[in-house]
Amino acid sequence: MFNYFLSIILVLFFLASSVVLSQNDLESNLRKLISHAGYENVQVRYLERNLFIGFENRLYRFEVTALLELFKLIKNDLENVNNLFLLIKNKNIPIVEIRVDKNDLLDWLNGVITNSEFSELMDIKINEDDRTKEIFNGVEQSNLSSFKFDFVLKPTYRFQFGIFSRPVLYQLNFAPHIEFSFWKGMSGLYEITFPIHNDFSPREDSVRTSMAVINQTFRLSNSIYISTSLGYFTFDRYGFDLESRWYLLNGDLSVGLNIGYTGYASFTMKNIYYSDLYLWTGVVDFNYRIAEYDLTLGVSAGRYLSKDNTFRFDIYRNFGEIQIGFFAMRSTEGISNGGFSFSIPIFPAKHLKPGIFRIRTPDHLSYTYKVKIADLIGLKYETGFTVSNFIKKMNPSFIKNYINYRIN
Repeated sequence: MFNYFLSIILVLFFLASSVVLSQNDLESNLRKLISHAGYENVQVRYLERNLFIGFENRLYRFEVTALLELFKLIKNDLENVNNLFLLIKNKNIPIVEIRVDKNDLLDWLNGVITNSEFSELMDIKINEDDRTKEIFNGVEQSNLSSFKFDFVLKPTYRFQFGIFSRPVLYQLNFAPHIEFSFWKGMSGLYEITFPIHNDFSPREDSVRTSMAVINQTFRLSNSIYISTSLGYFTFDRYGFDLESRWYLLNGDLSVGLNIGYTGYASFTMKNIYYSDLYLWTGVVDFNYRIAEYDLTLGVSAGRYLSKDNTFRFDIYRNFGEIQIGFFAMRSTEGISNGGFSFSIPIFPAKHLKPGIFRIRTPDHLSYTYKVKIADLIGLKYETGFTVSNFIKKMNPSFIKNYINYRIN
């Protein structure tokens, strides 16, 4: 009888050990697979036939492409999985959580169900679930994004329709910059500009530092982000910048507040000119996204660099990776201006794997054109870091729309 019970105990112990080893093997193998592919800050947890994966993409130009490639990468390792939970990060801060049934995912990848059917079956939230937080808490991360440097080869350009004798004025520069991160939520940027052609101010003919910024981004709750920047910004401004943004309606509505305290500074190869900090600026904005059309409407009001109090109205639409928009401004002094903006992706769609040092191109080229060059209302410096750019194109309804309409 004793031998019988001993045999049962040994069998149960062996089965329990096999389950633990199988779980650990799955987590370890997937963590290595995803990290080796080039994804960063990778976490994997297998629990009760649910697979939880946290990751950050700096490999692909477009976040949705990175998500789809990850689906393909892990599809052969889902045999004992019922549900898949993905946590997409930026600078190791969670941004979006995606839940999908394993069978739905495999049916879609194998062409059994359509893009439209699969997008409806996905559950995408900008708020991280409390259970997911607990599950990832303390889980090992691999291929960390910290202490890595990107050397970005970026052109900058500017044009303006001029007078009859000079119908088009333009400026072309080569402005490479270095991006880096040392800890969670932290980013740094140093940019130097080499002029190629310039029809505008003679001051812009020299080689010069154009930005030198340290940024720290925080996620205070599931829907509130704060971005703080310190350094030398565009428009010859240096100082401190604070932005807060609150996301509602699963990311389709956002309310933003931006405050800056800056002074004048100018860097050339030979001289540095600067003033004390003296100018406060501030803007409040509201943005609403009409998910059906990937269309965003925005209204903002604030005090800008020319000490003008100006209202601004924006409308822009996303066509996959391309964004096209129009805007109009009106100051309290009765001055009006307006124009258009666009952002287009540039080659390549996939960068080299992130390493200690990497050379790459920017993901997109963006430009804003104002009709009246002389009416300096609504001017705002750029820090190189905003919450909107930090979130990237990870809005839940945008991801669903892209899968539904734009994937072949």
